[in-house]
Amino acid sequence: MTTPRKSALPPGPKRNWLPRFGIVQVKDALEQLAQERQKYGDIVCLPMNHGPTWLLSHPDHAQYVLADKASNYPSMVGENPDPLLGRGLFVSNGDFWRRQRRMVQPSFHRPRLARMVEGMVRDAQQHAERWAPQAATGARLELLEQMRRLVITMLGNSIFSEDARANRASLREGMDTLGHLLHGPPRTLLDVVKGLLGQHRAQMKRFFNAIEQVNTDMYRLIAERRQSPAGRDDMMTMLMDARDTQGAAMTDTELRDELVNLFIGGYESTSVALTWILYEVARNPEVEQRARGELATVLGGQPLTAESLQSLPYTRAVVEEALRIHPPAWTFMRRALNEDEIDGYTVAPGTKMLISPYLLHRHPSFWTEPERFLPERFLPEQKEVRHRYAYLPFGAGQRQCVANGYTVTLLTVALATLLQRCQWRLVPEHPVVAWAATTRRPRHGVLATLHAAPQVA
Repeated sequence: MTTPRKSALPPGPKRNWLPRFGIVQVKDALEQLAQERQKYGDIVCLPMNHGPTWLLSHPDHAQYVLADKASNYPSMVGENPDPLLGRGLFVSNGDFWRRQRRMVQPSFHRPRLARMVEGMVRDAQQHAERWAPQAATGARLELLEQMRRLVITMLGNSIFSEDARANRASLREGMDTLGHLLHGPPRTLLDVVKGLLGQHRAQMKRFFNAIEQVNTDMYRLIAERRQSPAGRDDMMTMLMDARDTQGAAMTDTELRDELVNLFIGGYESTSVALTWILYEVARNPEVEQRARGELATVLGGQPLTAESLQSLPYTRAVVEEALRIHPPAWTFMRRALNEDEIDGYTVAPGTKMLISPYLLHRHPSFWTEPERFLPERFLPEQKEVRHRYAYLPFGAGQRQCVANGYTVTLLTVALATLLQRCQWRLVPEHPVVAWAATTRRPRHGVLATLHAAPQVA
């Protein structure tokens, strides 16, 4: 990959990208990036007012920036305080981030994940049971909204041992408001212009009021648990019991930040991922048939367990292939501290590095028929020979998502359990268009008819 040339900047568009910023938000930012990559290659320089931003689309580049030279390319999160996520793991940096990472990591160790499976199965079964009237009549439902309801229940029980959103009125109201403001309907160009001109004062007031509502219940949950700590084997207990290298526990504020990061910061991307999984299963009948066959052979109609989950390689491969085609987190950003060189080009200090899993997951040198949905790519024999950095749905290096194992487990459990109970068929006239906003989600949702699961011979 490395060449002897040494040039100040890689190729790229000559015009400043800033004037196109609003239009890109209304259209599809990912499509714009894909066009630049196709035109200019694996390294593209996007000129901006604040200096150049490099779009890196080769797995070797991702490995270099995210792992090999990670110390020179720190994450840009944490440069400004986040009003919602505080100083939680997703948005902190430096020594504090390392401290929090060490304290949070044990909550996601494999034995703990295994103990969560039973609760995940129960939540998915109850959700499917609520679908029974619709399944009996083939009624239509919107999958993204339904998956948001399921995922928030599963997350709540894993973190708090209760469906906190359903049980806490102010938390529910705050989350609904935040969900609408952060992940609501696509914006028009007028909305973007108003936002850039600072004319959304009313929305900002609603945003901060919603955060206060969320805080009310988060601190109440913490106080209740401190008063009655026994008998709960959940993430909240793990975080309260965690100690740093000096023997200190998290403060209430630090606990609040980590709980918000896990509960609210993670639920949208997980809901979007599960929606795309169900969408791909519905539009690929041969995949659905093979997954149902595996479930029938392994489970024989019985509920999923932590042990049987390990015997579902194809079902898990369906999840991983959907995360390849539809990674909810579609970009990572890093900034160079010191001068460097990548592929013969000089990296000036302050240069931003934009890495898109969406583009990495479609690189023609590493993926055959990259637009085709083929779960077989993720069976063990194929995974072993693939470039490690060609597949990054949860990032890579030291800042890889701490909850990646938990998320794949939740998605696999949800898919397996729903397949045992339900079948969904896409409504042909409903357009399913991917839109890259805070997550890469279906712009107009996914409309499907619901039916009882077919009998597998």
